[in-house]
Amino acid sequence: MSNKIQRIAERLQLLFSSTDTLRKRWPMAPQLEEIHIKNCKVVTDRWKMVDELPKGGVCAELGIWKCDFSEFIFQTLQPEKLHLIDIDSKSIQIALDKFSGEIDRGEVQVHHSDSSAALLSMPDQYFDWIYIDGDHQYHGVKKDLMAAHEKLSPSGLISLNDYIFFGSSDLTKYGVVEAVNEFCVNFDYEIVFMALHGRMYNDVTLRRIDD
Repeated sequence: MSNKIQRIAERLQLLFSSTDTLRKRWPMAPQLEEIHIKNCKVVTDRWKMVDELPKGGVCAELGIWKCDFSEFIFQTLQPEKLHLIDIDSKSIQIALDKFSGEIDRGEVQVHHSDSSAALLSMPDQYFDWIYIDGDHQYHGVKKDLMAAHEKLSPSGLISLNDYIFFGSSDLTKYGVVEAVNEFCVNFDYEIVFMALHGRMYNDVTLRRIDD
């Protein structure tokens, strides 16, 4: 069975599953406490969120697709260096074409690689901001978060796309909420931005909780 047919079969199964079946299949995400959200600011969208982040520094985007958001990140944050990471060859070629001048000047570096592997190849405490928009399944998000945690500067930030439990547009179970909440609880991070989306495919930004 092809991957496409398998996905269709899984979505049809979901449509005919009972509420009790789905609740057993998808337990609730770990509960956040007040300490994890007390400094959270809600903003209108992810563009506004990026606009409020500190400028400069070393940044990374994991999962670049057509590089439209990559361009906005580069123009808005004006990073010392922006690392663009994707496993898809078409996305990589788009990045190489769009950022050819910036690559020549050493302002942008493109990595055709697994996202967590690319992060782990960098020095410790290297990144000031990391945007995660790669594998949206729980284990993939967790792997990216753990790599980001290891390579993040002490005052650095991590943002994640699609902080949603179940996607109404694509009838897909996402693992971002579980991975983020678990990460915040286990490693003492707080949510400092919640960026809204019209279909609730929200973004969040995390930072370490001050002692």
